[in-house]
Amino acid sequence: MSSILEQLYFGEIRPEEVIVPKNPEYGSINKKISNLKEQLKLMLSEKDIELLDETFDLLGRSFSIYSTEVFVHGFKMGALMITEVFDNKG
Repeated sequence: MSSILEQLYFGEIRPEEVIVPKNPEYGSINKKISNLKEQLKLMLSEKDIELLDETFDLLGRSFSIYSTEVFVHGFKMGALMITEVFDNKG
């Protein structure tokens, strides 16, 4: 078994692929979004459906960028807390 640093270096750790929110609303909300999207597709033209799909794709990319920033910020805060714990000034 390789160390966590080796796993990180080799790209074996991908938090976004294993994190599933435990909040019960998460699944319910995503199901509603999916159902509403399907309802819209029944009412829209092909061109409108393409616009809708493009909008959802862009929203997904935007959320991914935001999630990455949140992860990095949280990781940095965790590292700062660890350094403070081991700092002998206090």
